[in-house]
Amino acid sequence: MPGSATALQSERLVVLPFEIVDNTPVSGGEDRNEKMLDKLTNFIAETIDNEGIFKVVSQSQVNQAVDDAQLGTYIHTCNQCEYDLAKKVQGDKVMIGWIYKMSILVLTMHIEIKDVENERTLISKAYDFRGDNEKAWLRAARYMVRDLEKMMAK
Repeated sequence: MPGSATALQSERLVVLPFEIVDNTPVSGGEDRNEKMLDKLTNFIAETIDNEGIFKVVSQSQVNQAVDDAQLGTYIHTCNQCEYDLAKKVQGDKVMIGWIYKMSILVLTMHIEIKDVENERTLISKAYDFRGDNEKAWLRAARYMVRDLEKMMAK
């Protein structure tokens, strides 16, 4: 673990539930997508916490705050509701993530990490990947976390 990543451990990151924008004529199925998104969100949160990049707020607390908010829209288009959600669970930083599914072969994982106190975006990145399956999604997530660790160590 790099020294600066260890120092960041005291900052609390809220990983909001990942979402999907499925632009394919025949979607992958709502239940399937929800299971994949839950697995992806939990994998990212646990990996970031385990790597010491940030201290991650428990996913059950985050999910409860999201459920209580009854947004009725995507988090990544909710007009800054991510800050309120993060404040409810005492987060210092908040991660928003979504998968854009162009086809069953071409997908993009988008992430944004924002500073809650200053309400500004610190990181905004997209990761293209191939394959609409668990292996491909988690490979993209591993790459993103590795990239995040490098960015935070600078």
